[in-house]
Amino acid sequence: MPSHPTTLIFVVDDDPAILHSTRFLLESEGHEVETFPGGRELLAAFPGPSPALVLLDHVMPGLDGLEVFAQLRPLDAVVPVVLITGCPDPSIRTRARLAGLSVVEKPFAFDGLLSMLDAAARPPLQG
Repeated sequence: MPSHPTTLIFVVDDDPAILHSTRFLLESEGHEVETFPGGRELLAAFPGPSPALVLLDHVMPGLDGLEVFAQLRPLDAVVPVVLITGCPDPSIRTRARLAGLSVVEKPFAFDGLLSMLDAAARPPLQG
């Protein structure tokens, strides 16, 4: 039984196997999931239902994840985004950190991913 509240999560990846497995995992945890095969498709979904989180692949045909993120910010300035990469290049982590993104490397450990999703989807504390 899922221990997490239902949240809407957008997953963007050009690899159908990643989309399928990530959807399966997240839905088995009780989340609602929308998948997109690329950045342009994700951007076309805004404005619309605001997700609690976007999992965004870095390397995709057309726009890469950092380019998509830059275009997403004016459409939804507050949605948390996690960049997914199969490339361990430190410059990607640096560029992502400077843009304000968390990074998860493929293949990712699903327990770690779920913990990161919980933290990213949690509303900020009011002080």
